[in-house]
Amino acid sequence: MNNKVNWGIIGCAGIAERALIPAIKASANGVLYGIAARDKKRALDWARTHGFKKAYPNYQALLDDRAIDAVYNPLPNNLHAEWSIRAAHAGKHILCEKPMAMTAAEVRDMTGAAEKAGVLLMEAFMYKFHPQIEKSLKLLAAGEIGAIRSVHSSFTFLSEPDGRNYRWFPEMGGGALYDVGCYAISASRLIFGAEPESVFARAALHPRFRVDVSAHMLIEFPGGRFAQCDCALDAQYQSRLLVVGEAGTLGLDRAFSAKHHEVKIRIVKGDRHEDIPVPAANMYTRMVEHFGGGVLEKKPLRYAAGDAEGNMRVIDACFESMRTGFAVPL
Repeated sequence: MNNKVNWGIIGCAGIAERALIPAIKASANGVLYGIAARDKKRALDWARTHGFKKAYPNYQALLDDRAIDAVYNPLPNNLHAEWSIRAAHAGKHILCEKPMAMTAAEVRDMTGAAEKAGVLLMEAFMYKFHPQIEKSLKLLAAGEIGAIRSVHSSFTFLSEPDGRNYRWFPEMGGGALYDVGCYAISASRLIFGAEPESVFARAALHPRFRVDVSAHMLIEFPGGRFAQCDCALDAQYQSRLLVVGEAGTLGLDRAFSAKHHEVKIRIVKGDRHEDIPVPAANMYTRMVEHFGGGVLEKKPLRYAAGDAEGNMRVIDACFESMRTGFAVPL
């Protein structure tokens, strides 16, 4: 292997064009090598437009190229497991878009395939690599707001119903919970540093597309601690995280989508508040470089595939709670 990771991207997804392609280009240890599409002409167009070295007429052709070290899988959610497992069988390291799969059982299959092949597998939760999250975790660990009692997390935005967008098809893993609720759940697990004990969830379904356009979860953690999480495709934009402690609160206004913005961590203690500035940072590039470091240096990843399985177990329980109307133990 070279001193840089040759990246291949499976599919011409919008998130790849907006975020991962620029991130790989900007990374210190990655090379934008190959793009595959179901339509060869589209792959060639992307190769010319974005500077890929090679274009492939189908996904398997990319996986068969020994020059590719790692793949990014941004396919619709129902294809994450299949093509990540195929990538593992081809000996490729895999950065898979969130949510990792449709069920925890699928994630276990993916993890098993990666372990058997000796390749890395990680869920592309880029928000975890932003300095505001890293600094927040340090502040919380240092007891800045005292013992943590609850987490409140919201990720919502307006999305017009679209028969061409996988978000609006249940069989493709559409809906708010898979798309943005996974972030809110992930953040609560990250903050508490523990797995939940039970979940109660409710959702509103779109009358035509029958996906959850909004979902609301009450998640119980050990020690009588709770996370309140909500997500939506039909509400004003929010990307918020509030951690409530015995001695204060810690809040982020752009917890999951800092993008190119300068952001701040707000600490409130009684009537006093402090805003801690955090400079703009490319969390996608930081994620790509971390993953690439694991590939090149054979180092453990900060967030291994087991973390993705934990998140999917909670999502599975949310869907079960929505179906039954009862809390679901974990």
